[in-house]
Amino acid sequence: MAQLETSYRRLDSFYDEEMDSPPNERELLVHAVDSNKAHRWNHIENLDDFFTRVYQYHQRHGFLCMMLAEVLELLQFIFVLLFTTFLLQCVHYEVLFGDKNPHPDRKVTLPEALVPLDQCASSLDSRIVVCLVLASFFWFLRFIKVVYNFFRYWEIRTFYTQALKISHNDLPNMTWHEVQRCLRQVQVEQQMCIHKQELTELDIYHRILRFKNYTVAMVNKSLLPLKFQLPGMGELVFLTNGLKYNLEMILFWGPWSPFANNWHLKEDYKKSSKRLELANKLSRHILWVGVANLLLCPFILMWQILYSFFTYAEVLKRQPGSLGARKWSLYGRLYLRHFNELDHELNARLTRAYKPAEKYMSSFISHVMTLIARHVAFLAGAIFAVLVVLTIYDEDVLTIEHVLTITTLMGVLVAGCRALIPDENMVFCPEQLMVCILAQIHYMPDRWKGQAHTYRVRDEFSQLFQYKAVFLLEELLSPIITPLILIFSLRSKALDIVDFFRNFTVDVVGVGDVCSFAQMDIKRHGNPQWTGEKQQTDVSQYHQAEDGKTELSLMHFTLTNPTWQPPRHCNKFINHLKEQAHKDVNMLNSAVMVDNPFFQSLQSLSSAGYPSMMTSLMVGRLGPDATLVPPRDPGTGTEPSQPGVALPGTTAPGRYGLVRGDISSVEGPIQAPNTGLLGSSTMAPRGTASISHTLPPTPEPVSLQETMAPTELMAAEMSFSALYMHQLHQTQTHHDHQDQEAQRAWRQPLPPAFYGTTMPANQQRPSPGSVEDSRTSEPGQWHSVGSTTMPGIDEAPSEETDTLSYSPPNV
Repeated sequence: MAQLETSYRRLDSFYDEEMDSPPNERELLVHAVDSNKAHRWNHIENLDDFFTRVYQYHQRHGFLCMMLAEVLELLQFIFVLLFTTFLLQCVHYEVLFGDKNPHPDRKVTLPEALVPLDQCASSLDSRIVVCLVLASFFWFLRFIKVVYNFFRYWEIRTFYTQALKISHNDLPNMTWHEVQRCLRQVQVEQQMCIHKQELTELDIYHRILRFKNYTVAMVNKSLLPLKFQLPGMGELVFLTNGLKYNLEMILFWGPWSPFANNWHLKEDYKKSSKRLELANKLSRHILWVGVANLLLCPFILMWQILYSFFTYAEVLKRQPGSLGARKWSLYGRLYLRHFNELDHELNARLTRAYKPAEKYMSSFISHVMTLIARHVAFLAGAIFAVLVVLTIYDEDVLTIEHVLTITTLMGVLVAGCRALIPDENMVFCPEQLMVCILAQIHYMPDRWKGQAHTYRVRDEFSQLFQYKAVFLLEELLSPIITPLILIFSLRSKALDIVDFFRNFTVDVVGVGDVCSFAQMDIKRHGNPQWTGEKQQTDVSQYHQAEDGKTELSLMHFTLTNPTWQPPRHCNKFINHLKEQAHKDVNMLNSAVMVDNPFFQSLQSLSSAGYPSMMTSLMVGRLGPDATLVPPRDPGTGTEPSQPGVALPGTTAPGRYGLVRGDISSVEGPIQAPNTGLLGSSTMAPRGTASISHTLPPTPEPVSLQETMAPTELMAAEMSFSALYMHQLHQTQTHHDHQDQEAQRAWRQPLPPAFYGTTMPANQQRPSPGSVEDSRTSEPGQWHSVGSTTMPGIDEAPSEETDTLSYSPPNV
């Protein structure tokens, strides 16, 4: 209980300083719209829902596609319901299987194997009738929702055509960035939000991703019970669509959720005095939801089985190895998601990372399974080949009972075994493959560094990148396991959840209550090992986002929204990164290139699918006579077929393609100034490097816009930024570890024999943690200070402990 009380503290609003406040945000604005306008969009009450529908309208390709998808889902539900009833009640299976033949002198016809519809309807089983009634009620609710969505979608269609001036034909040719720019212009003209004259890009993202940002933060802080230790199986991650739906209902939009509406947290959750009372209420609500899931378990389980069978049966017959393919798990999508990252931006990153991730997982070979698969494939293939040859010789072989079934099963078994047999000519490099993956997914625990070849890292990565068969099995078991997780695991986290909402919720003018982590505030949620400057953050580890989530999210958002103006301390962090990158660029030479973070990141980027970028930049910095080792494909060990440098005016498409779909799924703007770490550091004038020899004269650097497609350049910029920030983080962590080791060695008392006699009192070293020790520590060194554990909301600091504190040097 003490740990729950001391884990978190309350944070104030993100824009707490006068100079950091966005313009026109310090007073309430009332805007009068011309009453003669036929369609007015001023003062929209629920902007969260409105902006979400605007985003979905763009991503789902307009009104017709959205409504067609809704109607087809209704028809699909009716088909599954009626077809299942037909198979259970309206088929004479003894006639169909030949156990009973009403006319022995001729073949059985299809009508003879079916029960007449009137007779079938009159003899329905009572249990089936109950299921049909419940399903019909559920379908009727869905139908009402479809009708309701029709008017909501039509409203958004009208908004697009009349307010945004975007027609249906122009929609596929516009990026979300362009739609967002039009949306901000409409705000200036018609004041959809009356609390602010102008909306920033971050305001719109907060509206669309308010609850998603909370979920990402909870996963980042390991607040939700999604990992379980099972005997003999180790750590397992369990997150299904059913469990995700229940979590969102309990925490965000359900009748008992902590939120009063879409944009406002209930006032009681902001009071520390009611934390225990709210935790008890939330625990009871979770219990009731778990019990309801337990009662509905049979019906949900039956629906899951039927839906999965109708969905995957045909695919499994056509492609038996499809269940052996992999996909990003639901947990992986939350763990790898940036704060303020829309769905299409996340999908684009994970799509680019799919091929290297698939190669990485394939690099781990089970020799036992390979041997078994080879022999099973041989046996099944022999039987399959004999049956095929006999069928070709005489087609009457197929009339023998179960021959066709055996032939089909043997073919499926052979195809499945072939998927388990690796390619003997393929050579993999796990470490390079993991770097290629990191360039796109951006997040990786520090313990994976240099351990990508181990099965421990492979098993942990499989939690993010799972088999489709595992995903299907988890969905089938979800109706049974979800109630157990809610009742026995989530309830124990009730007090943690209450504290989380209170401590990490801030009120932003014109937006409402948002997760403070989503503000990407380096000063309040940054990690010193990622910021590179210890004075940029002064918060405890409890308030720091894990795995550099704050820093990487900030960099990603500034790249996808280049016109956004970050607050002062966030802008300082970005400028610090650019300055550091510029210094490393100036040190690109043969003497110091090996330990240069910029060169290491650029080399990693080249193996991730951008070899032309490395070649063009290195030639631009070191001259045409620079000797470069061509990067090799980590999956094959061969040089990539992509040319080294693209000619000016041409594009060099990436090896893994751009993004799926049309232009609506492109990240960020198509045409934008290259202000990322690559563009700002490589295009700047080269300074004088601190080296022992002079660099040879070089030509002007090659513009990245001339070597890459604009859409690919955005992805390359973010990939390089992630790799470079990881390199700096690794360097900072290594230096901190060395400082701690040196300080620990300095504190150890020396034996008296070292001095030859007892040291005078005025020359003895002060004991760790003493006042003299703190006073005599020089600036810029680690020294021991009396520190306390994180106090609770209503507690005073207690239990002093010795910790290492850093005193920056006076400037």
